[in-house]
Amino acid sequence: MPKIDKSGRLSSPAPPASSRCIVTLYAACLEGSDPIRLFEKRINARREPGYEFDKTSLLEYNHMSFGGPPVKTETSEEEDELVRHDENESKIEAEVLSAPPKLVYSKLVLRFAKKLLAAVADKWDSHVVIIEKISSRLEAGRILEFSILHLAMSEMAVLETRHPIVINEAVDLAKRFCDGSAPRIINGCLRTFVKDRSAAATPTPQALKLKQEVSV
Repeated sequence: MPKIDKSGRLSSPAPPASSRCIVTLYAACLEGSDPIRLFEKRINARREPGYEFDKTSLLEYNHMSFGGPPVKTETSEEEDELVRHDENESKIEAEVLSAPPKLVYSKLVLRFAKKLLAAVADKWDSHVVIIEKISSRLEAGRILEFSILHLAMSEMAVLETRHPIVINEAVDLAKRFCDGSAPRIINGCLRTFVKDRSAAATPTPQALKLKQEVSV
């Protein structure tokens, strides 16, 4: 379950910040707007008169929930209970993600989310080229999947977060926000990205030899 600070807001930075970023990137792609400006606009938006956010919903909110494998039920009662549970989780998630961010997330989470979005913006053009090469199995127009790839690749390239952590989180985000084979494809794309970066960073024998000759 999520970590809540003394003011009743989500305080563990990585998973909540990633969720916030995915929502922002998706909206920015649809609108054709700058994700950081959209993020700041959402952060500073005034609340509608009379709006109240029930912070107790954060205690029930699982920011890394996802469907998982098919579930078999033995009776209609079990099936109805499962449907009610899923509907309740969806309702809580919609309430949390649509609420003013300052009511939901601590300053630490919001700063980390903005840092992630800045990393995505910084690497967007170069990563678009890479994604086109490694994501041939993703259908065009799959905005959520491409947003997850951009976010994960930028976190590894700019923030230098260890790749096993980033890949696991990206796969979990795909399970939660996407459907079908997206988690498996995203896992494969990111592992290819890590492998290619590692190969590019490793000096070739020719480069090592040249370096030795220059240093003599």
